[in-house]
Amino acid sequence: MRRPKRLALMMAAAFVMMPFPALLNAEASQSTEAQRVETVVPAQVPVNRAGVAINGAMKAAIDPVRIGDLYYVPFKDIARILDYDHIMYNTATKTYRATDGSVTVSVTIGGTQAMKGDERVTIQPPRFINGTTYVSIDAVSAAFNVFAFFKPENGSIQIQMPARQYRVQPGDTLWKVAQAHHTTILAVQSANGLRSDELVAGQVLRLPAEALTREMDPVAPGASAPAPAPASVQAEAAPVASVSAKAQAIIATGKQYLGRPYKFGAKPADAPRYMDCSSFLQYIFKQHGITLPRDSRQQSQVGTRVTALQPGDLLFFKYPERYSDGRVGHVGMYIGNGQMLHTVPKTGVTITNYQKSSYWKRNYLYAKRVIR
Repeated sequence: MRRPKRLALMMAAAFVMMPFPALLNAEASQSTEAQRVETVVPAQVPVNRAGVAINGAMKAAIDPVRIGDLYYVPFKDIARILDYDHIMYNTATKTYRATDGSVTVSVTIGGTQAMKGDERVTIQPPRFINGTTYVSIDAVSAAFNVFAFFKPENGSIQIQMPARQYRVQPGDTLWKVAQAHHTTILAVQSANGLRSDELVAGQVLRLPAEALTREMDPVAPGASAPAPAPASVQAEAAPVASVSAKAQAIIATGKQYLGRPYKFGAKPADAPRYMDCSSFLQYIFKQHGITLPRDSRQQSQVGTRVTALQPGDLLFFKYPERYSDGRVGHVGMYIGNGQMLHTVPKTGVTITNYQKSSYWKRNYLYAKRVIR
């Protein structure tokens, strides 16, 4: 009798320690669901290869996908079509950064906001599909300051550059739209005949006229805006002779590259074979021990605001043919007598008397001094 009793006790103990089938099923279900959530990709509708037209002129072809009612395009492909040729990827944050030399656009896979310079804009989350990062066409519009849409009549993607319209994104307010386009709420309301502050996602707004948009001195996050100071005060930072000598040395270096071709979004490694406006100045200043940021908008955040110009000061301008939001879109270096040394698409590195040019005078924003 003792052996059967001992066997019964052992079987009972094993039964108590055994997980119940319901618990096993629940754990398996949770594990399967976790895996499913991590790997699920929204249903995609095949879309034929689409031509991309900018202001009616066909530029390239691209492979879009459709998810629900939204069309998505490969981020790197659309960035290059828009001349944001310098593209970087951070594997730790899953973030792409692309610059055209004037502003840097950043998008993060799965993120609901993009960065246009240091400004946040609301977007649909970029998706990673079959080894490629896709962004919605609306996200292209918001981040790159264009108006992009799919044209079903011929299966093409149409891009208006600079943007004259904006499609409202979920979470947008009149204040956010006005801030993103460097204008006022009143100007947005007036351009659209709005009598209410209410906006509806998907609503298409007309943007205010370019003359009503103007970016003021941008400030890096967490910093306070520098107050303009008289030239006499700013000259005290270093002996005038040494500042002037360094400026002249930088100007002399820059003049060595007159005629060197221009390229939107040129990589720093491309210099001095070809450069854009900001990489040109970054390159020649670096040869004299002064480090400038990569794009012109970032460069406009450094140095001290000045009104009385000296050779070597950085001059910042709007570029209305490309950007409708009044942003800093171009940078040159003042070299004296109303002239600036800079690079532009048609001529490459050149010297322009901006004070005698109605175009440059109209689009001038402000100047910064970085030589100390």
